[in-house]
Amino acid sequence: MEKLLHRLALQVLERYYGEPVLPALVPASPRGEPLARQIEAYLVQEAGRAGTEPVPGVPILLVDDVLYTGRTLLAHLTRWWVQAPRVEALVLVDRGHRRYPVAPDYVGLTLATTLQERVEVRTTEKGWEVWLV
Repeated sequence: MEKLLHRLALQVLERYYGEPVLPALVPASPRGEPLARQIEAYLVQEAGRAGTEPVPGVPILLVDDVLYTGRTLLAHLTRWWVQAPRVEALVLVDRGHRRYPVAPDYVGLTLATTLQERVEVRTTEKGWEVWLV
C-alpha cells in the first residue's frame, strides 16, 4: 500500500508539473486525514514542497480512503467548487456501486465488490492494509 500511496503522490506531481502551487489536500472524511498526511509527506519528499492552504483560487484535492456511493465526495465537491478553480478527488480504494455522478481523478486500487461486502482500510505498525470483509 505504501507504493500505491507514493505512486498517487507522483501522479499529483505530474499533473501539477510547472504549476506555481500544489493543490490543498483536504480530507473528505476523518478516515481521509491520515491518507492526506501521508500523501503530503510524499509530496514534500519528491518535490520539496507541500500542498497549499485551502484558500480561494487554489486547487483542492479531496482525499478519502474508500469511494463507494459517492455521497461523501459529492458533499465536499459542492462545498469547494465555488471558491476553487479546480476540485479533484484522490481515493485509495474505489469499490464501485456509485449512486452519485462522481469519479475520482486518482485511484490507488480498484476492487470489484458485492453490495454485502465492506472494504476497510487500516493502519498498522508496518503501514497500510486494505481488507475486504
